Amino acid sequence: MRRLPVLLSTAVLLLVGTVAGVARADAPTDAARPPADTVLIRDIEIPVPGQPAVRAYLVRPVRSGPHLAGVLGLHWFEPGRSSQDRTEFLAEATALAARGVVSVLPQLTFPWAADPVGDARDRAAVTAQLDAVQAAYRRLLGEPGVDRARTAVVGHDYGAMYAADLTAREPGLRTAVLLAPDATWANWFDRYWLQLPPGQAAAYRAVFAGLDPVDQVQRLGAGAYLQFAAEDRFVGPETRAAFGTAAPAARVALYPHEEHDLGGARVRDERVAWLAVRLGLAG
Repeated sequence: MRRLPVLLSTAVLLLVGTVAGVARADAPTDAARPPADTVLIRDIEIPVPGQPAVRAYLVRPVRSGPHLAGVLGLHWFEPGRSSQDRTEFLAEATALAARGVVSVLPQLTFPWAADPVGDARDRAAVTAQLDAVQAAYRRLLGEPGVDRARTAVVGHDYGAMYAADLTAREPGLRTAVLLAPDATWANWFDRYWLQLPPGQAAAYRAVFAGLDPVDQVQRLGAGAYLQFAAEDRFVGPETRAAFGTAAPAARVALYPHEEHDLGGARVRDERVAWLAVRLGLAG
């Protein structure tokens, strides 16, 4: 896990179905793909006070009637993988749009475009990124037709960690799918960037007091769904156990033969099925 510069498209997308050039192995098949006149995908910018605007995809049904559900999708971090940006959940959001879901998929930047440095500046960077994530969620809530009582956040890896922290800021957000999160901010920052001496490592963990994802999930109760991979080299049994202890009412799934990317069809299908129940989706 090392930083890789993020490359973003500058074109505004006014497309339907899947996005040209972004098709992936888990994209909807021709039989499952929404009708070509039902889904709108736009490239948008979301203002955030005190920092650059956030680039995001807005994916929604063309219709603008009431009672649409909303999903915020927060991508993972894995340098060298084409899906480690806001495209990760794009195919999924496109399929969900045909079922009455509006999605906002923001581009995250820390630690994608900046390295941790090992002191309180890292907490400030996480907090700033969380401010941007919250702005993206508020943008979702403001989209015409979105029912504030039917929203969810889906996050993977660092995206899942930001998703957990977002639910603590937004009490109305009561549904979250967390794919392969770490329990604390300090662990990966230290292991893959800093390699701090033991004495400094303990002090560094304290920098994130009150902000660690494992401390945020209990309030969700049965509204949390944790998806873990049995062959994950980044998230092991101790981390899974920490989340299980912190959120005993959450749904937890461990997928044999899956690795950290959790890219299998079963993982996706079970996530979508659970969201369909939680959000009351048609079809």
